[in-house]
Amino acid sequence: MSAESEDDENWHAKFFYAGPPLLASIDGDGVPVVESPSFLELHSATRHYREMADAFVKQLSMSHEVALRTEEIFNTTQSLSHHLEKKISKTAELLEHNAFVLEEILKPFPVDAIETSASNLVCRIGVESAVESSSDDVQQTIARYIPSFSARNSNGGNVNEEQPYDEAVQIIAHLTRDWSKEGAILRDEFSWMKEELWRYHHETTLSPILVPGAGIGRLAFELAFAKEEERTSDCFTSYPFAVEAMDNSIVMASAAHHLFHNEAHTKNIYPFVSDSLSNEVDTQRRWDSVQIPEQSIVDKIRSMHNQQPHQQPRLSYTVGDFVTTYSSPSKQGHYGSLVSVFFIDTATNIFEYIWTIRHSLRRGGIWINYGPVQWHQNAQLHPTTNELRDMIEAGGFEVKHWEVSEKLVAYRHPDDLDSAHSNERGSRSTRSEAYRPLKFVAVLKSVDSGSNGQEECLLSSIQKVRLSTGRRSIIQHDFVEEPDE
Repeated sequence: MSAESEDDENWHAKFFYAGPPLLASIDGDGVPVVESPSFLELHSATRHYREMADAFVKQLSMSHEVALRTEEIFNTTQSLSHHLEKKISKTAELLEHNAFVLEEILKPFPVDAIETSASNLVCRIGVESAVESSSDDVQQTIARYIPSFSARNSNGGNVNEEQPYDEAVQIIAHLTRDWSKEGAILRDEFSWMKEELWRYHHETTLSPILVPGAGIGRLAFELAFAKEEERTSDCFTSYPFAVEAMDNSIVMASAAHHLFHNEAHTKNIYPFVSDSLSNEVDTQRRWDSVQIPEQSIVDKIRSMHNQQPHQQPRLSYTVGDFVTTYSSPSKQGHYGSLVSVFFIDTATNIFEYIWTIRHSLRRGGIWINYGPVQWHQNAQLHPTTNELRDMIEAGGFEVKHWEVSEKLVAYRHPDDLDSAHSNERGSRSTRSEAYRPLKFVAVLKSVDSGSNGQEECLLSSIQKVRLSTGRRSIIQHDFVEEPDE
């Protein structure tokens, strides 16, 4: 299904769906038609937020009852129970407010479903052959050395290895960090990444720029709106970078679509209201609100209406799995640069990310990275930063800059550290969460090719890796099945 028609005079970002296979209908000519996603994840996210809110208030109510009974038995002042009564009332009110805001933001949006291309289907034949030819050997390998892989959460339960960040609580945290004025200090490094892009801008073609793991899309937005002050005959500013954001979460994409096209007004959310009840210093800080997006973003989007489409920023967003979407033949050498932020440590097998990035970049393409190396629970490999550099160089990249920053950066909010902001009102918590980011710039020197001038189908190689390391087949999940004749 195609996206809804939109006013061509208004700036808008195009959204695409390349996610898990969808049920396909057949048109009159017998050609399969890929359907749009159902957006059930959006309802699930808001429903789970309300369930979380109810459980949180119930936890506070239980604490209140325990405090009240204990104070009565010890015949002491009912101080704690009195404070908890107020906390319960205020918490319930603000959680309900957040739920309404989330329901307004997380709505179905115009999206085009991407069909499997002919070149991908040709590659698929090689993938299927890899399954057939290696299945026996692979099973022996798994049985002898590697158990069937299953990613686990902190409680020991199984999770999907490509589990997206779909929880509404995570949406609120990302909105605060990426789209509020209070999160600006956490986005300072956006300037470093843009400076690196400008450094190479006149040496090589950087567009299109791919931003994997884009989340709610602030970095992609900033890169697309990066200005080059070149006066044209009609005196309009040039936006040199075409940017493609991507993420495997349709919930994140929904929030991004809302923010990319929000011209009406800003909204207040309360990002700390459901924080853990441990390490809290002052309950009043729990009620702090932030405004999303910043008014300057709304003004920037409105200003686009005075420009012709060919003079507007170029920004798109693709929903899909990074490896299976961008290791396809149609993506080979398609991008001039890639900017990864808080992304590489989400890999189950980091080799797959490195080779997919190598596959998708043109020769001379630039890879800019920023973020921690906090390998997620789904990771099979946990290389150090030094080992990671060796792996990247072995993939054909020349590292131009490599640095583990000495500066600590807060994960969510600047007053998680001893910043000027926290000193004004006192610390929010007795515990801090921060990281030292890995920053690097790497240039793809060359791409080895086979005798036919093409790399071996990368999807086929990834399939072999997955089968030999205990993981599920690509085919079962990532391809739209062809109809039976």
